[in-house]
Amino acid sequence: MNVNMQNFGIKGQQALAIPNIFQPLEPGISWEKAFNNEEILDIISLGEMAEFQQGVIGVNQDVIDSGNLPHRLAPEVRNSDVSWIIPSEQSEWLYHRMQNLCAKVNLDKFQFDLDKFEVFQYGKYKEGQFYNWHTDSGPTLPFHRKLSLMVALTPPEEYDGGEICVNTNGNPDEPLVFKMEPGSVLVIPSWVPHVVKPVTRGERVSLVAWATGPKFR
Repeated sequence: MNVNMQNFGIKGQQALAIPNIFQPLEPGISWEKAFNNEEILDIISLGEMAEFQQGVIGVNQDVIDSGNLPHRLAPEVRNSDVSWIIPSEQSEWLYHRMQNLCAKVNLDKFQFDLDKFEVFQYGKYKEGQFYNWHTDSGPTLPFHRKLSLMVALTPPEEYDGGEICVNTNGNPDEPLVFKMEPGSVLVIPSWVPHVVKPVTRGERVSLVAWATGPKFR
């Protein structure tokens, strides 16, 4: 049946319209104990077997590394050591687990259009090391990071400091603070500012993954 919607008037058109319902964007999701103790040790082994390098920040077009990703050292912003867990027969289980975890969290909380991970980063913060306020995405990156996933690997009683603080309200003095149990995963939108506070005792290790996808519309 052909019906001219204009004949219904404003109230009639409003009665037929289906409203858009928007779910508030989650500032951060913590998935407790996503990995068991044996899996945590396996992740640590994978990270420790790789070659370490000093952590770098963002992008700077005048410095290009061997992977053609612009970056620069900035010890006043980031002081940490990192290695890279590349996809392999040994790490295949980890990539599959993170794929499933990311897909479930994204479906439930974010509904972003995602397509792949970057190579996983294993990070180590010793006494005095830190990562100041930053975001994981930026306009000069050659890809669009959408979700950042951080896996805690060190028991919180083994180190002091090292908290992850997430700025969700524009006020860095009132962040959400996370100091998670080993195996727990924190997921935040990659553009949300966050910081790793200086470690004052012990050593903190973690795994970081970035999920990318097409440009937001």
